[in-house]
Amino acid sequence: MENDLAIVTGASSGIGAALTRRLAATGRPVVAVARREALLAELSDSHPSVIPCPADVADTAGQAAIIAAAADRPVSLLIHNAGVLEPVGLLVEQSPDALRQALAINLEAPIALTRALVGQMPAGARILHVSSGAAHRALAGWGAYCISKAGLHMAYQILRQELADRDIAVGSVRPGVVDTPMQALIRAQTQEDFPAVERFRALKAMGELTSAEDAAAFIEAVVNLRDAQRFSEAEWDIREHTPVTA
Repeated sequence: MENDLAIVTGASSGIGAALTRRLAATGRPVVAVARREALLAELSDSHPSVIPCPADVADTAGQAAIIAAAADRPVSLLIHNAGVLEPVGLLVEQSPDALRQALAINLEAPIALTRALVGQMPAGARILHVSSGAAHRALAGWGAYCISKAGLHMAYQILRQELADRDIAVGSVRPGVVDTPMQALIRAQTQEDFPAVERFRALKAMGELTSAEDAAAFIEAVVNLRDAQRFSEAEWDIREHTPVTA
């Protein structure tokens, strides 16, 4: 399956870019999906096996572009990494449109892309949801993010059951608090909008954030696990687990 496609969403920066580089370093073809075309071009310039796919995962035109980039080739790895934090602030003060956009990116898009691509995923293929501790713990000010990630966690559990008879394993991973542009956005919030902001500022100041490269290495080890049941049976947390590929 080395020549089958891998697809990584949210590939232009942070974990997605680091993971795309790691997968492409082996020569594996990787469809790198993101909205920022210039950053995708940089990835493909440095890694010839990267197939840049400028697209918004949340709209139908973007999803169609991803399907076209896959071009009916076998897809043995689909990584749903794209995600947004905003809107931040009291849940009751968010507009319906802002909430819908967060749900569209964080929850609806992974389901839609899985639905669109599962027909070209061979037996033994894997789907991975990049989750968060926010899927399991309520944080004031992060209502949209917590709700959408909680939904994504349930989607992982349902798809894990529904795709088992096709021999397609579905997994989920928590990469921890990673030094990415999203963390910079978190630290820029006011305490009124996000009461726990000082904790995240302190993690950065103390050098306790996980690097995007280390998070990507952890995710790569998870997707390379030989035992498909072990890959999918429980969510992987970088703070608690050390995957062994053998």
